[in-house]
Amino acid sequence: RQKDITPRSISSTPVYYELALSSDRNSSYSHRAAREKFSFQKTTCLEKEVAEIKCSGLECGIRPEASIPWANERRSRIVGGGNAGPGACPWQAALYKEGEFQCGATLISDTWLLSAGHCFYNAQSDYWVARLGALRRGTPPAPYEQLRTISQIVLHPEYQDQGFINDISLLKMAEPIALTTYVRPICLPSPSREPKDGAMCTVVGWGQLFEVARVFPDTLQEVQLPVISTAECRKRTVFLPLYKVTDNMFCAGYERGGRDACLGDSGGPLMCQENDGRWSLAGVTSNGYGCARANRPGVYTKVVNYLPWVEKVMKNEDPGPGPPVCQGHRCPLGECLPPARLCNGFIECRDSSDERGCW
Repeated sequence: RQKDITPRSISSTPVYYELALSSDRNSSYSHRAAREKFSFQKTTCLEKEVAEIKCSGLECGIRPEASIPWANERRSRIVGGGNAGPGACPWQAALYKEGEFQCGATLISDTWLLSAGHCFYNAQSDYWVARLGALRRGTPPAPYEQLRTISQIVLHPEYQDQGFINDISLLKMAEPIALTTYVRPICLPSPSREPKDGAMCTVVGWGQLFEVARVFPDTLQEVQLPVISTAECRKRTVFLPLYKVTDNMFCAGYERGGRDACLGDSGGPLMCQENDGRWSLAGVTSNGYGCARANRPGVYTKVVNYLPWVEKVMKNEDPGPGPPVCQGHRCPLGECLPPARLCNGFIECRDSSDERGCW
């Protein structure tokens, strides 16, 4: 999208580039702009003028990869879903504490992430890194991945660990991310948009594939689940003492079980597609009884109830205490290596930075 094209005089004729834009109108993708193709041709500016083009920012809630590759396959993932495609969830972030993967989070602006509160209970003073644009956690970073240090962690002031009460948090990144096709924010729901009972929404994450085995996927997983309203979830779990569904929660899942979020998916999004095709953040993966059990739905924090708090925190200019200092070498994902573990012949950082400049 182009606007405000203003020519101005220039005093020399440096090399410029022509930008040719073409779109495949026969593309099956739902958002054609995400499939635009660019080519560059070297030229000169003969008229000694240059046009300044200001482009609008990327819209929220657009998935450049709209197809679901596992729709007709039977696989056991997330639990019960399948591999997500590249760019399928550009707002998904993986959170690492001191170099170890812990939780998911959702990008809601170029500076802020939204996650679950229990991920940071008694861990706010640790060093956290957000990894955005990633599809596979166990492989070398893709060119479109971005890493950001978390400079501020804000738990809801009324968060209670027991019962997962107000299980929501906001994370401020030390530097804004660059918005791209593979890294862009999700839309927040409108204030009147309650999760609708029976609506089919999507959960994503790198959590366990099975309840009984600590098997984690390399590739981001996604699964579709029907929303269960707060009132309906209370009816279904009234005789289950481990469930305490408040007005700030809702559930999702099938009565027969088989599909669910699991350990490691906490903090990630439950997202629903709106009528205009964009995706909004309806819930934050919070808790549940086991994983994918029959009549044991997963519980999610109801984001719409926290919009005033989210807006208030994001407007606050307080930079926070900042991340802790490492008395040694900090790896890209946050692990702090003491001096004794540097240049010892063993590569411990994913980018081999602990073994560079040793000789």
